[in-house]
Amino acid sequence: MYMNAGYLNSSRIPFKDKSRPLIVTCCGTYRLKTKERLPTRRPRGSLDYQLIYVASGKTHFYFHGEDRIVNAEQMVLFQPRQEQHYEYFASDKPEVYWIHFTGSDVKNILRHYNIPLDEPVFYSGNSSTYAYLFKEIIHELQSCRVGFQELLEMYLKQIFLLIERS
Repeated sequence: MYMNAGYLNSSRIPFKDKSRPLIVTCCGTYRLKTKERLPTRRPRGSLDYQLIYVASGKTHFYFHGEDRIVNAEQMVLFQPRQEQHYEYFASDKPEVYWIHFTGSDVKNILRHYNIPLDEPVFYSGNSSTYAYLFKEIIHELQSCRVGFQELLEMYLKQIFLLIERS
């Protein structure tokens, strides 16, 4: 398994922060090659939002107990406190990127970019720009250079804009 991730303030604990309109808290990527499966189960969800981009392969998400296959060119948006149950299987060759974010104006920002709030799975298209932006966010979270938080917000808004265009 390949994993690369970055965390705001080195914290792996999800948190809610309303001090700014949009705050990226962590971002990462997974590729399963040898590990047979990677399950995630959060019955009470997370305190923040999570966006998952399936770059290649497929993944299994469970909504209300039903298995739903999410393929490449699709994304999943989990809202705060929404149950999260999903699994990645090596046989499906998944490559996924994920990002957690919070803030005082997240719902309005998502609406502005026409990101669906009533359906967790949606089409995003397959642009190499998504992978590039997620990798840049990971790098900024790991290096914490001057102005990185503003850059994180701009990268995330670029992802939202690409979703809107798709």
